[in-house]
Amino acid sequence: MRVRHATSRTAATATSTVAVLLGCACLTGAGAQAAAADSQATLPISADWPRGEMVVDGVHRRVFISDPKTDSVVVADYTGKTAGRITGEAGSAGMVLSEDSSTLYVALPDADAISAVDTVTLKETARYATGADTAPLDLALAGGKLWFGYGAYARGGGNIGSLDLSGTGPAVTLDQSGGVPWESAPQLTTAPGGGGGVLVAGNKDRSPEEIAVYDVSSGTAQQRAYRKEIMPETLAGQEDLAVSPDGREIVTADGVEDFVMNFAADLSGGKSVRTLPIQGEPNAVEYAANGALAVGVRYGKGVDTYVYRPGDSWATRFVSTGLYNSVQPHGLAWAPDSSRLFILTSDGASGKNLVLRTIDDAAKAVTKLSVSAPAKAPLDRKLTLTGTFGFVRPDLPGSVPIEVTRADLASPKGKPLGTRTVWLSRDRVFTIEDTPQAGGKVTYTLRYPGDATHAPVTATAAVVVPRNRTTLTLAGNAKTVKTGKNATVTAKLGKTWKERKVSVYAQPAGGAKKLVRTAVVNRDGKLVITYKVTKNTTFTAVFGGDARTEPMQATTSVKAGKR
Repeated sequence: MRVRHATSRTAATATSTVAVLLGCACLTGAGAQAAAADSQATLPISADWPRGEMVVDGVHRRVFISDPKTDSVVVADYTGKTAGRITGEAGSAGMVLSEDSSTLYVALPDADAISAVDTVTLKETARYATGADTAPLDLALAGGKLWFGYGAYARGGGNIGSLDLSGTGPAVTLDQSGGVPWESAPQLTTAPGGGGGVLVAGNKDRSPEEIAVYDVSSGTAQQRAYRKEIMPETLAGQEDLAVSPDGREIVTADGVEDFVMNFAADLSGGKSVRTLPIQGEPNAVEYAANGALAVGVRYGKGVDTYVYRPGDSWATRFVSTGLYNSVQPHGLAWAPDSSRLFILTSDGASGKNLVLRTIDDAAKAVTKLSVSAPAKAPLDRKLTLTGTFGFVRPDLPGSVPIEVTRADLASPKGKPLGTRTVWLSRDRVFTIEDTPQAGGKVTYTLRYPGDATHAPVTATAAVVVPRNRTTLTLAGNAKTVKTGKNATVTAKLGKTWKERKVSVYAQPAGGAKKLVRTAVVNRDGKLVITYKVTKNTTFTAVFGGDARTEPMQATTSVKAGKR
């Protein structure tokens, strides 16, 4: 673990006294399951610097990614597929959605303004000037106002401003940093949804690292806490920061290998320590509305993103996006309902464009499920399926529901057999019994539907069930028939389950086999056909079988005699 020396100044009104430092240089999850992205798509955004921000619209199920290189915002659906592009957004940088998701606000540093975009039409509806040489870079919505971090070179440093749209006209107020000498435009963040009136600012990509907490519930920024991290110049500066939904935790990603920091809301020190096992250089952090924390890293060793439940020190989800696919700085975003995590990464294959990856149920733990079955089993007799769950944190409950589906010749698309409640052994093993009703290859699908903390998982197993045998005979009325005369051939089928159809083929010597007749046998099991014999002919009767009866075939030959 790298140890940081910090100086801090805390406002007297702060009530929390717990500061949590997170960092670890070891990873015990090397054998853990790395979940693949549920969907992904390449974006029309170059991977070159500079790179923008990402926000998720849960109402219209869209993801907005700003692209300052092209002065635009790319719009994607939840699968990552590009759905449009908002153009004319000068230097498009930070973004935030209105509370009802009807408006997307975009910081325009190259225009000293903030634009408002209709999230349905994807057209800019208004543009609000923030003042000469302000170059707003990051946005946050809290306390009924739109807050922005700003600071161009001409101003000699960064600051915080607000845009109030509640009155008869837009009102911009600058210089609200509370005396913090920001070196450049600070990065801003609030709790998911912007509730609680807490605004957190940090000096993005700068060292030493500075963080300030403001109470903006009254509509004005009141500084509540300030912390300055003293670090060796070789260490990277803050790349991302996030606030928990209850406003009690603040997490920063610093690009320092195996190291992230987590503070209480007052940024003070304390004895409570939470250690997160990670490997790589953390460059993205994001809380979900349900309190789950995602940490993205570059140069990760097999895992690119870790997901932690509230208060947990061990990740419940490990996400691997593939070799050389690095998570981008502040490249994480949650759906407002916490159902999906969106990850913005480079494209390791080409290295040209960015890729948007969607992980379903990312806040839930992923486990493995394997199922074994006998290689063969008799028809109409019980067989036992054995299921085994892999290790997972948090552990599975003692009993779980398992949905069982059986696919066979009678139900090729699968027949639901209901939900079984099974008890797990100490090794997470369970058994399920079933009686095959059809023969051939029988495939069982077992699905654990998941719960509030575990994602669904499915496994299959196949067993060969021999079908019942029947009899099929084929005989002619004579071994030799005069050339040009009809031969009578009779097929007789024994007992079957359902199918009673037989096909009879004729193949003259040197000729092709042709179907003579296909029909259901009579109640005596017989099918009689007549056929004009011109050459020696071989007749073949074919029964195709059914779900419980094996296919059968029989042949007979009739010679063509002299006229």
